[in-house]
Amino acid sequence: MTRVAAALATLSIVTVASLATAQGTNFSGTWQLDAAASEIPQLGGGRGGRGRPGGRGGRGGPAAASLIITQTEDTLTIDQGQGGGATVSHYLDGRASTNAGPRGSDMTTTATWDGATLVIEGSMQISTPRGEFSIDTVSRHTLADDGQTLTQTSTRSTPRGDIDLTLVYRRTAD
Repeated sequence: MTRVAAALATLSIVTVASLATAQGTNFSGTWQLDAAASEIPQLGGGRGGRGRPGGRGGRGGPAAASLIITQTEDTLTIDQGQGGGATVSHYLDGRASTNAGPRGSDMTTTATWDGATLVIEGSMQISTPRGEFSIDTVSRHTLADDGQTLTQTSTRSTPRGDIDLTLVYRRTAD
């Protein structure tokens, strides 16, 4: 009986520690893309090579040049740059969120904590002249210990294969 009690106590401590870490992570602030530190695939022509272009904000590019993030206890809202950039919101408790995607489609996401890392999983259906297809995304958002660097690693699964990207943002303001 004491082994079971000890195991349950250990599990409770680990669970509480994970929740405390997650609750202590706050991504709020203004962030600027560090294109040199990021790994952004070259999109276009169907090539899957890696490049380090400057970020492009808004709906058309793979990376917003800047982010303004507002985080509350329940939600994370990301304004993806100036001049028509998209704004997306995620519930932080695993509930589904729906945001506008490209070509009039909606993306449904869920956000959960893995320790101090925020994991956002999503999918969307897109209609094109070539037919319907889906894009699935998994992204992991981590904050450096000093709170000055935000790293987003993502995999987008498309009918043409997976696209991996790593975006590194530097804090410019709180």
